[in-house]
Amino acid sequence: MSYIVILLIFITAASSADSFIPMSPVSAECIPISVSVEGDRDLVDIALNQLIEDIDFSGLLVTSDEGYAEAAIEVTRSLSGVELRAEVISGGEPLLARNYSGENIYSLVHAFADDLVYDLTGEEGIASTWIAYVTRTSSGYALGVKSQDPRSTRTVMSDEDVITTPAWSPDGDKIVFTSFRSGNADLWCYSFSESSAEKILSLPGLNSSPAWSPGGDAIALTLSINRNIDIYLLDPATYEKTRLTLRGSIETSASFSPTGRQIVFTSDRIGYPQLYIMDSSGGTAIRATNSHGYCDSPAWSPDGSMIAYTAQTGRDFHIFVMDADGSNIRQVTFQGSLNEDPVWGPTGRHLAFSSDRDGERAVYILELNGLTIRKLSDRGCSYCPTWSPLGFR
Repeated sequence: MSYIVILLIFITAASSADSFIPMSPVSAECIPISVSVEGDRDLVDIALNQLIEDIDFSGLLVTSDEGYAEAAIEVTRSLSGVELRAEVISGGEPLLARNYSGENIYSLVHAFADDLVYDLTGEEGIASTWIAYVTRTSSGYALGVKSQDPRSTRTVMSDEDVITTPAWSPDGDKIVFTSFRSGNADLWCYSFSESSAEKILSLPGLNSSPAWSPGGDAIALTLSINRNIDIYLLDPATYEKTRLTLRGSIETSASFSPTGRQIVFTSDRIGYPQLYIMDSSGGTAIRATNSHGYCDSPAWSPDGSMIAYTAQTGRDFHIFVMDADGSNIRQVTFQGSLNEDPVWGPTGRHLAFSSDRDGERAVYILELNGLTIRKLSDRGCSYCPTWSPLGFR
């Protein structure tokens, strides 16, 4: 949920007093793994601690003194940086043996952890993925990217003016976002391959809340041309736009289904913001929520089965998850008063969101199997997370 949207559709409608079922663990059976690390004494503890975190936060594996498999790691320094040699055995039989080399020990540990998850479960791991988010400080705003380890956030763009609603492209190379640098809510695009950002859309009013289609061939976004706030589709190659919603109400915060055929979005067409689903080509929208007085920031899960969103409960805002048909509503967050901006990890086993649970807004990650929450952001007031696709380095 962006500050733009909050300011535009602040509603005083009373929230539902219903009690909601807490989010329950996914309850996947985790494979126990025992780990040991030897080698360079300056690297051993770093590698061991990070490997334990990556395994325990995978939602698929868990560290144990008596594991189904044993992972033995050796870390050493080389002229090019760091080398990691890994061997995994089970019942005396080798399961895998891999060598990794690079400049950073954390990247090597993440790569091995993801390989371990895949080789033992057949599912992808997310230890090597990154999360981008906005940070507000006394000097202004910054768009940064953060790995899942102690390394500091890497700033890709900073400004005195507001930056908000970033969205990572499916190919991993771009992040589109809204910036007020020119005095208008313009759409910008940062490219990792070019290490630069450029303004790509500057229509009068809002150019905000972008969401990439799964194939990367379209961006759904909120525009306020024609004196109304509607959802449009933007072709990122030609910048041609197509209007999808045609009502006099506020329509915003779009999210594509994983097939790209549908969009879930926020609309106040009944007097207060609720979630609706329509075809990505436009047409009739079906209301998806009716249990809250205020809903916003929907995010469709990668497998299409669930939608995460923000809803008001009393005076607080919390994260909820429902089945894609609007049923089986579960409350995810219970601490803090402002929990928002939910975004799914690329495998659907994790959620990132912003929360003021520790006093200042920060970005957190939730692992859905054990319902473990970890703080990710490392400075300032941070919010609006967007998750990289698998394979981003």
